[in-house]
Amino acid sequence: MIENQTSTAPGKPEPFDVVIVGGALSGSSAALLLHRKDPGLRIGIIERNTVFQRRVGESTVEISSYFLTRVLGLTEYLNQHHLVKQGLRFWFFNDQAKCPDSCSEIGPTYNVRLPGFQIDRAELDTHLLEIVRRGGVEIFQPAEVKAITPEEAGYHRITFKEGDVQREVRTRWVIDASGTARFLGRKMGTLHRNDRHPISSAWCRWRNVRSLDCRELRHAYPKFASRCHGLRQYATNHLVGDGWWSWWIPLKNGDVSIGIVYDERLVSLPESGTSLEKMLALLKTHPLTGFLLESAEPCENDMHWRRNLPYWSDQMIGDGFALVGDAAGFIDPFYSPGMDWISFTVTNAAETILKERRGELKKDDLVDLNRRLVQSYQRWFEAIYQNKYTYMGDFDLMALAFPLDLGTYYLGVVNQPYKFGEAALTDPPFSLARSNIPFHLIRFYNRRLGQMGLERRRRGVYGRHNADHCLKFTSFEFTPQLGLRILTYAARYLLLELREGWRTWFRKPVFPVRLGPPD
Repeated sequence: MIENQTSTAPGKPEPFDVVIVGGALSGSSAALLLHRKDPGLRIGIIERNTVFQRRVGESTVEISSYFLTRVLGLTEYLNQHHLVKQGLRFWFFNDQAKCPDSCSEIGPTYNVRLPGFQIDRAELDTHLLEIVRRGGVEIFQPAEVKAITPEEAGYHRITFKEGDVQREVRTRWVIDASGTARFLGRKMGTLHRNDRHPISSAWCRWRNVRSLDCRELRHAYPKFASRCHGLRQYATNHLVGDGWWSWWIPLKNGDVSIGIVYDERLVSLPESGTSLEKMLALLKTHPLTGFLLESAEPCENDMHWRRNLPYWSDQMIGDGFALVGDAAGFIDPFYSPGMDWISFTVTNAAETILKERRGELKKDDLVDLNRRLVQSYQRWFEAIYQNKYTYMGDFDLMALAFPLDLGTYYLGVVNQPYKFGEAALTDPPFSLARSNIPFHLIRFYNRRLGQMGLERRRRGVYGRHNADHCLKFTSFEFTPQLGLRILTYAARYLLLELREGWRTWFRKPVFPVRLGPPD
């Protein structure tokens, strides 16, 4: 028997201007932006997979939708091959919530104003990679990076294996778009696990999931039907419990992506059983689950589990390299911020490379941009996510937090590209001096709501309105009324402080510590 032998392509390393590790959304969008703005660049993409696998990250929010439609130009494609999203919707329960009709609900009364999409990522990734391939970007696929070696003058030598052939290329810029593989971050030793946010997740796609807009549900529960005039099924529906939540995202082919995310300080899953059984044990504590999954079945070989989700790199961009998307960091799937992060990191990586090509890039620019990217990650986490799981399962507290979070997102983040164009995506959230006060205010009310959640648990009233309550609202718009609406919810928050927040005003907050092992 003759063994296959790896051969090496002869000659000097091929010269490139930019080589991108990873050809999915982050990598392909970076290549697309660079090629459109400077067709003279020689760009290569090294993609490990022959065929893209299905992955999480199926739901866009307003910034990522802007990036996909107005920046990348995918509007027609998204409308033809994916689903239009109808906002976010939350479902709560307690001992009194026995059926869909009685679960407390937060969500828009009508369909949303700004576009969003429920996306099959494997389909989107394949489509984008094909666009850049047709545009002249060189694709090495399937190929696996073996080494990235710095050279003189800020260049890099990349060794990779394509089939049985080992190849080498030389490039000025390396963009790491390898996702959770985090190739450069691991190599440089710049990755950090976010131990302040010990969340884990499991997910699977399902077939034959019952629709929240189905006729039998509307006829069985007339009050449930009358609460909403839009489409519930095409929202990202969140089934929420104490210390955990579940996403339900419909896909174009009829499947529904269902996942759980839980704070390990507050939730312990069963020790025995398969991964699917453990996931269902938590899901089935919510009364909506049994109704929606009554005739459903999980897709084969589609069960995934990931511990310790959040992490970041303290070196996201530097001389000749940039980390984008999940390769640079990840916080939490709640509110679907992952593709927003792709939008900001990819735009900054592309603009930095183009700036150098124009002879305008200074060394201090890289230092400042890296500081702003890291600061954006840290502040986004501290303002929105830190200890959120201590109160997200309480209808009253989330009925304040969600409109405030969404309103400030619209006021401070979403409206920027609509005002100033795609150049606004070079300023990640909370990265500029003018965002200091908003950051501290948002972090303050989220921290206070977390303290109130802990106090409600101590008093035995946590989730007392999780049955038979509903917060209905119209979608936010870029009008003078946006600020007034935010002030209205801020006033309601202040009233809550006077009614019950005073119990913790002079008490040092003691948030929970990790229950389970760190790994």
